[in-house]
Amino acid sequence: MALLGLAVGAVFPYFADVLGVPGRHTTAPTFRAACLAAGLVLGCANWLLVRRVVGARLRVLAGRLSDVAATVGNPVATAQSSSRPALDLALPVGSRDDLGTTAAAFNALLAALDHERRFRSVVHATNDVMALLTPTGELSFVSDSVATVLGWTREELLGRHAAELLSADDADLFTDSGAPIAPDGQPLSQVFLVQARHRDGGWRHLEISSSDRRDDPVIGGLLVSARDVTDRLELQQRLAFQATHDALTGLPNRAALLARGAELLTGPARLAVLLMDLDRFKEVNDTLGHSYGDRLLAQVGPRLRPLVRDVDLVARLGGDEFAVLLPDVTAAEACAAAARLQAALGTPFLVDGLSLDVDVSIGVAVSGAESLEIGTLLRQADIAMYTAKERQSGVQLYDPSADDHDRSRLLLLSELRLGLAESQLVVHYQPQLSLGSGRVTGVEALVRWQHPTRGLLGPVDFLPAVERTALIEPLTDAVLDAVLAQLREWCTEGIAVPVSVNLSARSLIRADLPDRVLSRLRAHGVPAAMLRLEVTESALLTEPARAGAVLGRLHAAGVTISIDDFGTGFSAMSHLKHLPVSEIKVDRSYVAEMTSSTEDAAVVRSVIDLGHELGMTVVAEGVEDAVTAEALASLRCDVVQGHLFSVARTAGDVTDWLRNATRSPASRP
Repeated sequence: MALLGLAVGAVFPYFADVLGVPGRHTTAPTFRAACLAAGLVLGCANWLLVRRVVGARLRVLAGRLSDVAATVGNPVATAQSSSRPALDLALPVGSRDDLGTTAAAFNALLAALDHERRFRSVVHATNDVMALLTPTGELSFVSDSVATVLGWTREELLGRHAAELLSADDADLFTDSGAPIAPDGQPLSQVFLVQARHRDGGWRHLEISSSDRRDDPVIGGLLVSARDVTDRLELQQRLAFQATHDALTGLPNRAALLARGAELLTGPARLAVLLMDLDRFKEVNDTLGHSYGDRLLAQVGPRLRPLVRDVDLVARLGGDEFAVLLPDVTAAEACAAAARLQAALGTPFLVDGLSLDVDVSIGVAVSGAESLEIGTLLRQADIAMYTAKERQSGVQLYDPSADDHDRSRLLLLSELRLGLAESQLVVHYQPQLSLGSGRVTGVEALVRWQHPTRGLLGPVDFLPAVERTALIEPLTDAVLDAVLAQLREWCTEGIAVPVSVNLSARSLIRADLPDRVLSRLRAHGVPAAMLRLEVTESALLTEPARAGAVLGRLHAAGVTISIDDFGTGFSAMSHLKHLPVSEIKVDRSYVAEMTSSTEDAAVVRSVIDLGHELGMTVVAEGVEDAVTAEALASLRCDVVQGHLFSVARTAGDVTDWLRNATRSPASRP
């Protein structure tokens, strides 16, 4: 600038000559020196102006350009960092000169770059992996989220072929040249699932959304968005497994069995269904608790699976019921397989050091030439299973002749469940009298069912079917509640008459029976001595140890125990002295024939003598005529019961009868 000023000062005298300034002035040394000085000052002034004003603005522009260059040079780092926003980097325009125009153009460029920076920030901040594949399948761009999803860094993946990250099953997504294609041979532009290798060696399921932009001159490749759906797929698989498998045993459940059975029945081959129920399993739950029962059930599958083929299906239907599907077998082969499974389950189960024994009843049903549904086969196997329970045969093949009978039984049980809920059961009472004094010694409770369409049903019409099912327990509880409520009324009125209630063999071996009885006695406010529980001799023989323990608890609480139908199983006599029994009842079949059969008379005499020897009261039931009563009196029978003295009466009728009987005791026949 100084040299430029001097040059201007040196030239200025000549310029003055052109302007008509007199020569004496332009040639004077002083004038020329003044021109040089003025040029120098002007040059210095221009230098200062450029340095201080224009230079400063150019330095700012250079600095901002350096910041922008850094942003463009490392876009990912800038996207992840809290870099200066575009507003901070913008230049003041200030004027409309060239510098102002340059500043405005720079600000427009900066705004465009800021939009790109924001877009890059979104791409790198998303949880999905964004990637760009070259036409030959190499990764030319990948977002930072790949580190979270697959464990790899961007630097480790850039330039690698995408196929290196995929499982062998997904290798057909690329051509031999490496170009990405769809399974149908067309360029990839769709949504699909792949398995990608994680850096730790595991596999992740990715949902890929792709767009073929190879013809785009700007992109020139395949845009890919990958979302990690591993957790979602695993959850779906768990839910699908839970929907078709039992949580406790891991075996297929009823839904899976029905689906598989329906599938197998569409083919021409036979299908056998084995339905099995663990007998006495409920005792394990009641005695040791459900945790022991659950662990026992968990051992059933491992015992059954090794004994069946790969094509067979072992399932748990619920509770202690299991089923097996055997495709393409004959009835004989199915029964043989059932026998093997029965033997396997007959071996004691070891649970926490305890050896637990359970029996199993298996029903077998096999499809024939006729078209059957899986539900029908299951019902037939269920019928066969209950037949196996009744006959204690272990394994039973479905018999069509038993079907109609079983249908009526199932209908009866269904109606009885409703009857219990609607209090359709009623209790009648038959008095028992002392054969010596004629005084009332008690009454026996006999349950009846007031059926809404069939009228009043006696015990023989429904109890045999009920006693084979768990329905006997709520029925027993309902009878106990009705009897104890009636006893409470009689006690309040001053009629102190014990009542006998019959127990089934199934109830007799239940460990919770004493608690159920005693809690009801307390609830109704009835002394335990006013209740007699009658059990049959055959019920005692079924599980003598369990029955003895249950009866012992009841007897200790003050409840009187009586053996009903005594004389039908003489093997029980050896156990009689060990049981807490106060009364035995001679079976009515012997009493009815004792006056015409010497053998029956001998049995009655033996039972009476045995009872007296053991200090028990002997009751003869089914006394229908005076001749039989006289014969019993001659044998010193203690108590009699039968139509000769009174039929079974409703609660109201027997209450009136008892009032009269207590005022005027019946005379001995």
